[in-house]
Amino acid sequence: MLETDIEDAVVAASADTEEEAFAPAKTGYGAEEADVRAISQTNITSIFWARKILRTHGTGAWVFGFPEADVRADSQVSVSLTEIDTNNTPFLGPATTQVLNVVPHADGTMTVRYHVGWNSNIRVLFNFIIAN
Repeated sequence: MLETDIEDAVVAASADTEEEAFAPAKTGYGAEEADVRAISQTNITSIFWARKILRTHGTGAWVFGFPEADVRADSQVSVSLTEIDTNNTPFLGPATTQVLNVVPHADGTMTVRYHVGWNSNIRVLFNFIIAN
């Protein structure tokens, strides 16, 4: 189980972990040396936001699809996960929630591996931001 110590991010990596040089995944945005860019300075062509609710617990993987979204294997997908109440309002409950892996696919879907630390199904909200 993960500790909540601020130093976990440093000690969780193996001793031989190293950061690679920045290489843009997409070309044509301009300033190659800039690590942080505003949207107006990139080649982002679309941003999509969506939410999905599951009743689940433990570790699992779910394939999500959004027909109205442009999802490709090279899409930038960010997913957060939180417990929600009966009114669909996020709250910090006793269960832990983690997004473990996110894999966008060329067929327009994405697989999310997650963990919900509870012994029975609870309602959780997956919040997606997809950029191309």
